[in-house]
Amino acid sequence: MAKQIIRSIRKGSVQWNEEDRLQMIAILAKAGYATQLVRKEVPGREDRKKAQFEYVIEYGERVE
Repeated sequence: MAKQIIRSIRKGSVQWNEEDRLQMIAILAKAGYATQLVRKEVPGREDRKKAQFEYVIEYGERVE
């Protein structure tokens, strides 16, 4: 199975808070997937005072 990605852009119309992201990671981990939470700056937003961040949940191969 290839690496899968779930994206959540902060300040969007449908945003996930930290608790939502952590619950999703817990569910995936309980299902046996390797998970990782990544926070990175959204490219192309240099004109803003504060950078917009994208929160990405990466999950992949089941851990046996």
